Amino acid sequence: MKRIIFFIIVILLISSNIQLFAAAIREYYEKPSEDIIEPPVSSVWKITKEGNTLFLGGSIHVLREKDFPLPEQFDIAFNKSEILALETDTQQLSDPQIQQYLLSQIFLPDLQRLQDILEEETYEQLSLACAEYGISIEEFARMKPSMVLNILNLFRIQEYGFVEQGIDDYYYSNARKINKPVEFLESVQSQIDMLVSMGEGYENEYVQFYLQDLESQETELETLLSEWKNGTSELSNNKRLFEMKYEWPEIYKSLINDRHDKWILQIENFLSSGKIYFVITGLLHMHGPDGILQHLKNIGCMIEQF
Repeated sequence: MKRIIFFIIVILLISSNIQLFAAAIREYYEKPSEDIIEPPVSSVWKITKEGNTLFLGGSIHVLREKDFPLPEQFDIAFNKSEILALETDTQQLSDPQIQQYLLSQIFLPDLQRLQDILEEETYEQLSLACAEYGISIEEFARMKPSMVLNILNLFRIQEYGFVEQGIDDYYYSNARKINKPVEFLESVQSQIDMLVSMGEGYENEYVQFYLQDLESQETELETLLSEWKNGTSELSNNKRLFEMKYEWPEIYKSLINDRHDKWILQIENFLSSGKIYFVITGLLHMHGPDGILQHLKNIGCMIEQF
């Protein structure tokens, strides 16, 4: 049981949308935002409106040792801010009550097993994927497919050297060292709920898509990291979001729309509070027609990428 808890804690630190980065729609292009008034050099944005200022940082939730030090713009935003805001408080995952809640959510209901909800061919594909890491699928027999896939994803990215803390935890630790206040956009429970519900109702299609995507993941992660470092992720992320929205609408709703509806109200309050916040969320949340940057543009904010 401790092994399962360890897996899930690490998974919650990983960007929950890595698997959706693989197949971009090449024919779809969006014009870069006219509000970016400086040449893009990082995934940090300065937001201003009516004399108030807020910084946004696009995060990669797990990094490699060679990805440090981070681009200096992140430190600049952190040092200028009075309050740090993150997606969720991952340190709560050490709380026994949170761990108990997690364990109550990751298993199939009513003593169901993976074989009961997956077609034979899909189950065999998943079994072979587990065997690549010396694991019998029977170890995960009662676990929801989304969790099995995320555990396989964890093993895969560890092979690529992604073992270091991500941007979120890096600045969370720094904030605690200097007693900088930290606030959160959502609860750990809500992130758990989102994670375990992915693919519900279309488990076979989701498992097949995810396993196919794992094959190209290393290349996609390299591309994502390069775009994150030099601040050029808008165009490719718009294409990825377009694909997700129209090919996987349920995932898009739970991963983007539902969360942004709650986050954006808080971010508007941060901006109007008179204090300087540094808000860090996953990079994908920044872009697209339903993204944070587009919303801030719509309410009249000046957006400066630096």
